Amino acid sequence: MPRPYLKDNSQQCRARKIKCDGHQPTCLRCQRASRNCEWSNGSAREPQQSKSPVSLSQGFSATRPRSTEYVSTKDPEKALQDPHVAEIFRFYFEHLAGWYDLNDAKRHFGDVVPSCARKNSLLLSAILAFAAAAQSSCYLKRDLWDLAESYHLESVQALLRLTKDLDEFKTGETLAAICLLRSYEIISQNVSCQNHLQGSYSLLASRPAALETELLSAGFWNYLREDITVALIEKRSLMIELSHEHLPPAVRGEDDLANRITYLLGKVINRCLDRDASPLEQYEWESYKDDLGKWRASLPASFEPICTPGLHGESKFPCLWTVSGWHASSLQYYHTALIILSIAKPIRGDMNTLQQIDRISAFENELQGHAIQVSALAISSNSAPVWVNSFGPISFCGPWLKDCQKTFELINETQTWGSKTGWPVMSIVESLSRSGI
Repeated sequence: MPRPYLKDNSQQCRARKIKCDGHQPTCLRCQRASRNCEWSNGSAREPQQSKSPVSLSQGFSATRPRSTEYVSTKDPEKALQDPHVAEIFRFYFEHLAGWYDLNDAKRHFGDVVPSCARKNSLLLSAILAFAAAAQSSCYLKRDLWDLAESYHLESVQALLRLTKDLDEFKTGETLAAICLLRSYEIISQNVSCQNHLQGSYSLLASRPAALETELLSAGFWNYLREDITVALIEKRSLMIELSHEHLPPAVRGEDDLANRITYLLGKVINRCLDRDASPLEQYEWESYKDDLGKWRASLPASFEPICTPGLHGESKFPCLWTVSGWHASSLQYYHTALIILSIAKPIRGDMNTLQQIDRISAFENELQGHAIQVSALAISSNSAPVWVNSFGPISFCGPWLKDCQKTFELINETQTWGSKTGWPVMSIVESLSRSGI
């Protein structure tokens, strides 16, 4: 296949009268649309590199791209010589990698993944697809989105090629790329369109992640958290099955406790939110509740939130902040699991009407109490990784708030987090708005 190259600014696609991305023999945009690629009015040339300095002030408004030309990642080191590619790559590990390292003390996605991407074209293209999409969502720049689509297509094509050699496919780098591409799907607001990624994950899941390399294990926990987020928003079971072999064999650090509650929540979701599942038996309910109780009792004092009234100004929620992101996310998962179990609790059939009224009142108060905890931990945090991981729990738990003022505050905060992270929050806001009416 001829090497892709860049065209000058005068080269256009005849059919669409827009600039061609230069991929030969068929540009990536035309490949996606399954149409013939016809271009004219220009000849190939090497791109001129901009000499303007890179602006990297704090926050998501920092990077301002120079150009949106597609540069293939077939040779990762060569691709990273392009200033624009380098800016997008840096944006990933400076602003986005923390989403993945939320529960990882060893920072695999912030430190190991970027290093691997310098040699792994699939990993680099996945990083560029996700990072360009995130920036596009923040800046509302269509040209960056076109670039993100090009790198997404390149990543999917690379995944398909890798499936021909499963020994090469079953690596931590591949699973890390799948996690990044799943984030791309979410950022692009195609939350449910993850079939090819599910198929890719299934090939990797034939061996338990806990028995594999550290990067494979880190990728598994990220994939599971992403699965939990979408499942809670869509109120369904996970796309993956969980076995006891996935559970961390021993608790060696606080991040293992964070992974353990992730596993427990995943098990509760799969049992209780499966549309075809039978109601919980009493013994099952007690077993899940006991597992959650044991996890909560095992937490060191460092997990306890600090209550500082007024720390974040006026708020209808208590100010409950933690010293680590995984403390907040773990407690949110714990309260979310308890809400699901409360809803799934087997109901006695011998209650009279007044007893049922009392039960319903106590039930609503219990759900609201958990929802307040989930919301407060997000609102009191200044961490983008915590906000992103909160979207699933907030979507599921937030509607149980009975105070309209709390609901409106949570809606406003959710919209702010969405604008800061590029995460699509409209479905969450709509769900909260319906409950606040």
